[in-house]
Amino acid sequence: MEARLALKGDVTNIETWDEFSQDLIVAVDSGAKKLVLDMERVTYLNSSALGSIVSAQKKMSERDAEMVLVNVSKKLLQFFELYNLTEILTVK
Repeated sequence: MEARLALKGDVTNIETWDEFSQDLIVAVDSGAKKLVLDMERVTYLNSSALGSIVSAQKKMSERDAEMVLVNVSKKLLQFFELYNLTEILTVK
């Protein structure tokens, strides 16, 4: 089973981060063997949102499931690369 989550906007304030975090928890806890995070409409992530993504990756890995980030903008990809997050996150 595959779960997809399409994220959007500027995930920087408490309202958007809380919604993002809750949606991510539901997707991770769904039991899916693969979780696809569609980042096409994400313009910015704050450190809390980024922490949620890394935490989700860890939980998925612990149960031998896969998480993939797709449609990542060049700006976000450069951010992930700058902090070596592409070492732990699968970005396609």
